[in-house]
Amino acid sequence: MNRAYAQIAAFLCTVFLAIPVTASAEGTAGAGGGTAFEKQVVSAPQGAFAGRNSLIVGNSEHGATSVLVEARGADGLWTQVATVVADAAGSFEIRWTPPTAGRYDFRFTPAGAARAAGDQPDGSLSVYRLQKATWYGPGFFGRRTACGKKLTRRTQGVAHRTLPCGTRVEVFYAGRKRTVPVIDRGPFVRGVSWDLTYATARSLGALSTVRLGALPLS
Repeated sequence: MNRAYAQIAAFLCTVFLAIPVTASAEGTAGAGGGTAFEKQVVSAPQGAFAGRNSLIVGNSEHGATSVLVEARGADGLWTQVATVVADAAGSFEIRWTPPTAGRYDFRFTPAGAARAAGDQPDGSLSVYRLQKATWYGPGFFGRRTACGKKLTRRTQGVAHRTLPCGTRVEVFYAGRKRTVPVIDRGPFVRGVSWDLTYATARSLGALSTVRLGALPLS
């Protein structure tokens, strides 16, 4: 009997090993955003900030070749950012100083190759404005914010002096980013642009006065 069971087990192992493993289309969250199963086409591990020299990491499907890197901002025009030689996997790094904050489309074209003006971008990237932020919560939990939301230890959001309530804001700090709504008014301290709720500050690891990236989305 033991020999029979061993033969059955060996057969099942052979069957299971022969079945191809397919990764989920969504995958699992990676450390820098995106998924663990697919490469990010373009990213800024340390953040991309308006007017500051920023490290941009890209991945081109063209492999080891010279690649023309172009970016398109709110003006709708493609502008050459760099020409770089990608490695065998198509990966490359460049330094770029974004002129303004906003969402930028990127495309990668083999050097010397033609590309239609209406081509779809290969990826997109958030460029933030670097600003000072504080956080709040203790002493205010249980109260209503200026936007009418009850503040708790779990409330995600930011306070801003003028942005309309509900405006979504992408914030970036120390490699982490969150998209949260404007839920309150403030901060009322000179030189400070944002007040993070306790939950938002904690998720970013920013439980102090910090300089972070901020980009209002809508």
